[in-house]
Amino acid sequence: MHSRSFSSALGSAAFVLVCATAVPTLAQTDEQRAGARSLATEGASAFNDGRFKDAVDLFSKAESLVHAPPHLLFIARASTKLGQYVKAREAYLKITKEQLPPNTPQAFRDAQSAASREMAAIDHKIGGLAVKVEGAGEAKDLQVKLDGTQIPSVLVGVSQPVDPGEHRVEAVATGYRAQPKTVKVGEGEKTSVSLKLEVDPNAALPPDADPSPKAGEPVPASSAGVQTVGGTASVGGPPPPQGDTGPSGGGGGIKVAAFSAFGVGAVGLGIGTVFILKSISKRNEANDICTLAGGGCPKERKADVDQLDSDAWSAQAVAIVGFAVGGGSVATGILLLALDKGGSQDAKAARVDPWIGWNSAGVSGRF
Repeated sequence: MHSRSFSSALGSAAFVLVCATAVPTLAQTDEQRAGARSLATEGASAFNDGRFKDAVDLFSKAESLVHAPPHLLFIARASTKLGQYVKAREAYLKITKEQLPPNTPQAFRDAQSAASREMAAIDHKIGGLAVKVEGAGEAKDLQVKLDGTQIPSVLVGVSQPVDPGEHRVEAVATGYRAQPKTVKVGEGEKTSVSLKLEVDPNAALPPDADPSPKAGEPVPASSAGVQTVGGTASVGGPPPPQGDTGPSGGGGGIKVAAFSAFGVGAVGLGIGTVFILKSISKRNEANDICTLAGGGCPKERKADVDQLDSDAWSAQAVAIVGFAVGGGSVATGILLLALDKGGSQDAKAARVDPWIGWNSAGVSGRF
C-alpha cells in the first residue's frame, strides 16, 4: 500500500512536469522542463531503491529547474528516511505555505495535502540544542560552529532545532579558543551545552599588545634584552648580533630591495618591448595600405589607416611608460647594490643614468 502511494506520487510528478506549460508562474524553456522531468524520474527510482541521499540530490536539481511541490515532497520524504528531520520539515513547510492559484494541477494540491499529514508525523522527533559560550560578551570576532557550520551570532545561547544524534560544537575568538565538545540529542529532546573560552597559546599577539614587562614584574634571565651590569639585571634593547657594525648591518635588506627593483624593471622593460613591437606592426600595416604614388593612401581605406595610426601611437605611449618604469627600476636596483657593496662613501661616487631611445632603453653609470 505504501509503495503504491509513492508510485502514484511519481506519476503525479511526471504529469506535472509534462503539463508545466499550463501554469504561467512555472513557464520554463522546453530544455529545462525536459531536464527536470528526467531528474525527477531518476530521483523517484533512487528513492524506491533506498538511495535516499541520491534522491534528495536529484529532486533538488529538478526543483532548481522547474518548481513543483511534488519535488519538495520527495525531498522531504527522502530526508526523513535519512533522519534529517529539520531539513524535511523545512521542505514540508514550503509546500504547505505556498498559495496555489485556482488553475493549479491536481498533483500540486495532492502534494500539499500529503505534506501537512507527513509533517505532523515528524515534528515530535526534532530535538533542540542551545550552545552557550562563557566569555562571549567580551570576545572579539566570536565564531560558534555546530557540526562545522557557523551559527549566526543571534542564535548563540538560543535553542535551535537539531536532528537526533551526535553533534559537535566548537567556539573560537581572537586570541581565545574553547575545547570542542560532542553532545548527543535524543528524539524530541531539548538540551544545552556550554563552552568556555580560554587563552589560545598558539594565537599571535594582537598588534596593540605590549609585550614589555610591567614595573615590579620579575624578568627572566633568558629574556632577550636583559643585560647584566654590576651584578644587577637591567632591561634594555636586545644586544646587536655579532658582526653587526651599524649602518652596513642591514645589507640583507638592501639586497632584497635591489632584487625587487630588478624584478619590477624586468616587467617594465618587457611591457615596453611588447608594445613597441605592436606599434611597429601597426605602422607597417598602415604603410602596406598606402601604396599609391608618393606614399598616398586610397580614399576608401582612409578610415583603416587612421585607426592603425591611432593604435600605433597608443602602443608607443604605453611602450615609453614601460621603458621609463623599467629603466628607472633597474637603475634603482644597481644603485642599491652599489650601496650594499661599497658602503655609504663608495655609493656617493656611484652614478647611474637611465636612458630611453626609440625602440630601446637602458642604463649607464659609474660604480
